Amino acid sequence: MTRRTIALVVLLIIPGLVVAVASSYFAVQDWLLLIEAHEGFRAQVASEAALREVYIADAVQDMHRINLFADVVWALQGVILGGLGVCGLCLLPASSARRPSDTAA
Repeated sequence: MTRRTIALVVLLIIPGLVVAVASSYFAVQDWLLLIEAHEGFRAQVASEAALREVYIADAVQDMHRINLFADVVWALQGVILGGLGVCGLCLLPASSARRPSDTAA
């Protein structure tokens, strides 16, 4: 392995995959909490609760929506980072290819 290959793997691909996996895990957790919060909001609206309780349930639901959005953005950024590393690996010159300076006579 060349230094460029090691640098791409260590600096882009591995961190990108770690960020994508960790953020995806937390996104799933937040998705489940959002489902619970939305069910609580619907229950408050269906029971014709006081307007204050409906606003509180709506705020809790919105908090989980924003948190889920942030987790998914981080997951996408991790995938992009890893994808840049893979593209960098694909664009590396082959080790057996002759360089232009080698053919000068």
